Amino acid sequence: MGRDVTAKEYTRTDHTRYRNAVRRCLDTLEQMLDAKSFVEEEWRTGVEIELNLVDEDMGPSMNNDVVLEHIDDPNYTTELGKFTIELNVEPRRIDGQSLLTLESAVRRNLNRARDRAGDHGADIATIGILPTLEPPATGADWMTPNARYRQLDAAVLRARREDIELDITGAEQLRMTSDSIAVEAACTSVQLHLQVSPERFADYWNAAQVLAGPQLTLGANSPFLFGRQLWAETRTELFLQGTDARSAELRNQGVRPLVPFGDRW
Repeated sequence: MGRDVTAKEYTRTDHTRYRNAVRRCLDTLEQMLDAKSFVEEEWRTGVEIELNLVDEDMGPSMNNDVVLEHIDDPNYTTELGKFTIELNVEPRRIDGQSLLTLESAVRRNLNRARDRAGDHGADIATIGILPTLEPPATGADWMTPNARYRQLDAAVLRARREDIELDITGAEQLRMTSDSIAVEAACTSVQLHLQVSPERFADYWNAAQVLAGPQLTLGANSPFLFGRQLWAETRTELFLQGTDARSAELRNQGVRPLVPFGDRW
């Protein structure tokens, strides 16, 4: 994870080798859990923050490559869209004043990044979906030129065998097709990571699922997409539809999407 992808296409043999590698990793993880190899007494948290780059008119600034080069910080990386970047906050223990120091560190880091982005006519905006976005003419107009994203895009479209269809009805309705998963780049988020002891993982997973609804309600901040007023929190449906590898027939049969909410929790 995090390594650049160099291959332009993958064979059936490559996919088989990958599946076997995943199985080996899962077997190793099971052995490590049985051997209690993980530190269980420390609580740690980390954060991923996805950020929009905007120009002076608050429109998307399609220059994440230049901005990232100028920020010159390994904790910042690309995201799917040319107008988005991601900050990875290093994990730290949760004790004493740690959350306050985490906040201070994030603020200092973001302020520095804003200054560096400003040198290239860009600013940083934190909002679920940038309301000034216009639909891309083609996915290539939005997508960061990175082999990893191109392969992901090709895999989803190959599975679908047709373009991406968006159909979201809220206060208004949005219906459109896209030749790429790049429309998903409109979604940005803050992702919190929590290290817990292995035997308590299921408890915390279940609690996180129960709290997901109230969290979405309290944090809703993406009511507009492509000039239409949709859901108060449009990201969830946009992400589902924008990355859905299932054909309409498979959806009707109840086949799970790539990122399901889960069950039996």
